[in-house]
Amino acid sequence: MFNEKIKNNKQKGFTLVEMIMVVVIIGILAGVVITVINIPLQQKRARDAKRISDLRMVQSALELYFADHRSYPINDKFNRVSTVLNGPLSNDFPDDPKDGVEVPSPAEMSCGGDAFGKTQYAYRYKSDLAGSRYVLMAIMETTERASESLCRNLRNCESGSGITCGDVGDYCYCVQNPM
Repeated sequence: MFNEKIKNNKQKGFTLVEMIMVVVIIGILAGVVITVINIPLQQKRARDAKRISDLRMVQSALELYFADHRSYPINDKFNRVSTVLNGPLSNDFPDDPKDGVEVPSPAEMSCGGDAFGKTQYAYRYKSDLAGSRYVLMAIMETTERASESLCRNLRNCESGSGITCGDVGDYCYCVQNPM
């Protein structure tokens, strides 16, 4: 009878070795998931998506301005959108998610050559002297989204268009007025 009580009193649970093994396996799986997700790349993609959205919003505001004035605001150099357009359009335009931060590799990520001095993240606007066409420009952090609308492929950046875009690399995303 005493032996039966001892057999029935055995504790049920996990041993320390089993618990350590579970923690190690969870740690390995977490490391693999973090590596696959690549959080810094996802953050860059999110900022690039915001840039595209912001440029589309500014483009909509410019089209409303054009509908009222039959021309776009005239600006013959690529300048910050918030500086150039806040007066004529009376809007508070968004800034680049990394506004004013120097790009990591200026030669590779150039967007307009030396027209800006230091290469920094910012939204930029330039029109022809007649106010009949414009280009909005942003430097992207990845080439994935930039390839959708490379500045060098726009008709407004071609020679003879009245807008010179300069040397533009694979990180330069632009939108232009619809024609």
